[in-house]
Amino acid sequence: MAKLGGYMGKILRVDLTEERITEEELPEATLRKYLGGTGLGARIMYDEVPAGVEWSDPANRLIWMTGPLSGTKAPGSGQYAVTTKGPLTNLFVSSQCNGFFGARLRFAGYDAIITQGAAKRWVYLYIHDGVAELRDAGHLSGKDTWETQDLLVTEVGERQASVSCIGPAGENLVKYACICSDKGHVASTNGCGAVMGSKKLKAIVVHGKAAVPIHDKARFNALVK
Repeated sequence: MAKLGGYMGKILRVDLTEERITEEELPEATLRKYLGGTGLGARIMYDEVPAGVEWSDPANRLIWMTGPLSGTKAPGSGQYAVTTKGPLTNLFVSSQCNGFFGARLRFAGYDAIITQGAAKRWVYLYIHDGVAELRDAGHLSGKDTWETQDLLVTEVGERQASVSCIGPAGENLVKYACICSDKGHVASTNGCGAVMGSKKLKAIVVHGKAAVPIHDKARFNALVK
């Protein structure tokens, strides 16, 4: 894919059943047609999740998706969208969340994370500077979201890391459970935290030093100002 301003050019696919992580590219035509985290998330869900798949089925997708402004100087650009099939309706949901996670996912080198399958044990996903790995999260089981975030920031040794995670409600598949990041920011719609719990994914930790490519920096900076 030719480098398109506003995109890192890579998405991360995580198969939790196989504990396999791969990188993919999205065609430029797709990025231009389905704008932003919600648009791309809806496209991926439509393509990959058949109508009969239940919210707790391993075949359901749970997607963290950024938009072209995420991680730039634009106001509010730390946002991200979580898209999935939620338990309250068993239908598509896109839940928006503020904070720093969306920007720091970009700084880690990726536009999005697509998770599928279900892990056999509690795990967390650690992404930094274009590298991703699944780690054991057994020691985080039962911890609330603030405890989880504090423990993981200390564990990875990076104060600028952002954590997107669930607490006991998500672990126990409470149908209105949320996904929380940067402590005060919540993806709260349609129980996406329960979907994360059904996949035994406790948290995602991101940080990095990459910069989002801008096609015309001078014009962009002037518009932001």
